[in-house]
Amino acid sequence: MIESVIQLDTGEGIQTVLAKHPDEHGPFPVVVMFHDGPGMREATHEVMRRIAQEGYYVVAPDRYHRLGEQLNVDPAEMFKPGNEELRNQMFGWLMGTSEDSVATDLAALLAHLADDPAATDGPRGCVGYCIGARSVLRSLNDHPEAFAAGATFHPSFCVTENDDSPHHVVPIFTGEIYVGIGSEDKLQSVATNQPFLDAVNAMSDGRGLAEIHEGADHGFGVPGPAYHAVAADRSYDMMLAMFDRTLG
Repeated sequence: MIESVIQLDTGEGIQTVLAKHPDEHGPFPVVVMFHDGPGMREATHEVMRRIAQEGYYVVAPDRYHRLGEQLNVDPAEMFKPGNEELRNQMFGWLMGTSEDSVATDLAALLAHLADDPAATDGPRGCVGYCIGARSVLRSLNDHPEAFAAGATFHPSFCVTENDDSPHHVVPIFTGEIYVGIGSEDKLQSVATNQPFLDAVNAMSDGRGLAEIHEGADHGFGVPGPAYHAVAADRSYDMMLAMFDRTLG
């Protein structure tokens, strides 16, 4: 595995992008990974390696770079009784970073990838965990020429009461989408996400699949206190099969 760090000038600050790909000869199809709410940490690296070892060039931009360098919290500590301050800190980062800011960062990353010798010039994929799922939907909508497929694990804030709710872009996307969500998700329940799940499963030609994993909670796909091996393995298998079909 080749692991590196890319520093990109987004026009709104210098953004760290973690990058990983196999140590075989490239170039490799690109998968952009949008990390979850707790931020970049060892679990982020582990998830990236899991995808990269299948033959992909995985790049993960630091969502919170305007607020600090690779800010993160430990989910196991964050939800312990009495740690409300830590939880509030994380949600402050999450709510303090707009999707417009993430879109600006992605544009800088896509421009870099156009000249990156490790990246193929073919179709790209993206995956998002928790709040990163919103970024997947925004990216699929903003860059249909770049992204052929997107996956979301335990999505957050993908359904709102506003006319611009992220899930509304699903019917117009021409590629493939996979969604995995836990039946026991206590942060963003199946009921909350139901319009998103329904939109994905209604995509024509079988291009969308949303699955509910029994017994899994929010965060099932990332190493940590909520990791659920059965749900994670199924979601990664389905996502990687989708990338194999669409990215080559």
